Amino acid sequence: MSPKFFESTLQERIRLTNDVYEFAFALKQPEEIEFKAGQFINIRVDDGNKKILFRSYSILSKTSEKKVIRSCIKIVREGRCTEWLEKIPLGTPVTFMGPIGMFVCKKESEKNMLFIATGTGITPLLCMIEDELKNGQKKSIHLLWGFRNESHIFYQERLEKLAEQYKNFTYEITLSQPSESWKGARGRVTEQLEKKDLDKEKTDVYICGLGDMVLDVKNLCMKKEIPAESIHFERYD
Repeated sequence: MSPKFFESTLQERIRLTNDVYEFAFALKQPEEIEFKAGQFINIRVDDGNKKILFRSYSILSKTSEKKVIRSCIKIVREGRCTEWLEKIPLGTPVTFMGPIGMFVCKKESEKNMLFIATGTGITPLLCMIEDELKNGQKKSIHLLWGFRNESHIFYQERLEKLAEQYKNFTYEITLSQPSESWKGARGRVTEQLEKKDLDKEKTDVYICGLGDMVLDVKNLCMKKEIPAESIHFERYD
């Protein structure tokens, strides 16, 4: 699938937290898109600035959803693209290029799958997880997802429904700065990963988030003797 340009309109903007939205872009030309779970698009920022700018965002849509592209995006203050997306009216034309990227599940592997994300790094991982489960994947799939505190959590009901529907899927949310009332895991994702006894021969790891976290998790996996070819990652910066 070679990347190409798509014309779309902003169809929906769902506020998930104080600074995170789910955006939906309805395709106009071409009317459909084919992509692999884990890939991303490059959105063109048409904000009137003479300097052309593209920004990359992972695809959240189900692979069967061919007429709409969804993405979960954190608003970065003074970031041209995210502030433009936050303020434009529904129906505004949006041009993007895609699909792009090789951060996809290794279909030939029979290993169990461990997904690790922080914040909006969940976007490609959730797309992967739902795609694997929908396609009848029976091996163990576990998600470790980190936030700062409770106010940053989103998609928890969505994950709970997946866990109820698919017995081979489990997840845990860990908070680095939780309130005293938080009943779940505490600490960074690296702290939780440190406690896990990973089967180095039977585990594929997929990591997504900001650069430092990704590198820390990757190094910790290697310390646990996970082979380099079993560690897959995408850095958001």
